[in-house]
Amino acid sequence: MPWRLLHDRSDRPTRQAPSKQTLHHVWAPKLNRTVVLAGRDQLHLWVMLEAHPEISRYCERPTWPDENEASPEPDFWALRDGSAVWLALGDAPQSDPNAAPLPAMPCVQWVHANALNQHRVWIQNWLSLLPYLGATSTPSFDSLVAQVVQAADPESSFDDLERQFSATDPLLVRTAVIAALHQGLLVSQDLQHQQWGRSTRVSKLSKGNPHATR
Repeated sequence: MPWRLLHDRSDRPTRQAPSKQTLHHVWAPKLNRTVVLAGRDQLHLWVMLEAHPEISRYCERPTWPDENEASPEPDFWALRDGSAVWLALGDAPQSDPNAAPLPAMPCVQWVHANALNQHRVWIQNWLSLLPYLGATSTPSFDSLVAQVVQAADPESSFDDLERQFSATDPLLVRTAVIAALHQGLLVSQDLQHQQWGRSTRVSKLSKGNPHATR
């Protein structure tokens, strides 16, 4: 059957997590709920989806849209810059060049563990940063995020911004910086290559620049 793009499957039914793998229960700020992830690779791929500003919505272990088709059992469905993508961990199955053409269906992007390993520093940093982002979206907090973004210059570190807003709880300022990074309002090359700390530098996203988390 022809594939019809549905623009939001973030609340669609999900498959049950495998019971034989280590399960990770984590808070997902973009979904405003807890997700259950199976194994390290699924956890790490989730971090990349959650931390990448171009991903607006996603769903873990989504059910396949057509019950009449064999499901590749994708690990995630995501909405990236308005386009739906299906992501599966592992090696892409080999296709038979002599087989009859298949009907139009969703394209699955396969993600190998080696590809995740190339971003291991960035992933570990965001594993430390994401727990800060609980239910923090209030008018006063959003105002603080905007002030932090405005105050950041190319050499600002977490410590610099916490000292600049010394009248505010340092933990709240730190969380505002993380929220700005999460939203793509600030960028940080340091997070890709160095362990996160108070000396980690952030800066405003300049026009035409890719997101730092890319």
